[in-house]
Amino acid sequence: MGDQRHYFDANALFKYYQDQKGSLNIRRLVSRSPKPVMVSSLTLLECFGVVVKYQRKRLLKQKDVNKVFKRIRRDAGKNTKIRPFEIIPMPDGVFRLAQSILLQHARIFQIGSNDALHLAIVKKSEPKASSTVMVTSDNSMKNVCDRIQTPVYDPEL
Repeated sequence: MGDQRHYFDANALFKYYQDQKGSLNIRRLVSRSPKPVMVSSLTLLECFGVVVKYQRKRLLKQKDVNKVFKRIRRDAGKNTKIRPFEIIPMPDGVFRLAQSILLQHARIFQIGSNDALHLAIVKKSEPKASSTVMVTSDNSMKNVCDRIQTPVYDPEL
């Protein structure tokens, strides 16, 4: 269990920066993790999209949007010594695996191509000696995690 790593989807990452249900559990997980939490470029892109959506709905002001963007770039950047997040590269074969996950599970569960990509990244990034835990509150993603034998943590529970 000591080698266990966590991977955030966009909503889990957003909860780290914006107070909402599950934010306290997300911050605790990050602060207690011996290694940086894994995110992908897809996680960052989607999180920026979530932030902009909140701004469009007038739930965030421009100055708050700028703060969140700045914090994400700092926390996932390469120039800091201690950072809470590690951007993991897209593994080889990730798109083929995502396609397979999508075709197998999207008929039953409401997952899209980005969800399938996150799941494929998690599956492909697992070293032999450890497991990667998908951190999400998305019920469909949690159901697919169960089907593909990927540990999952829901910060809202």
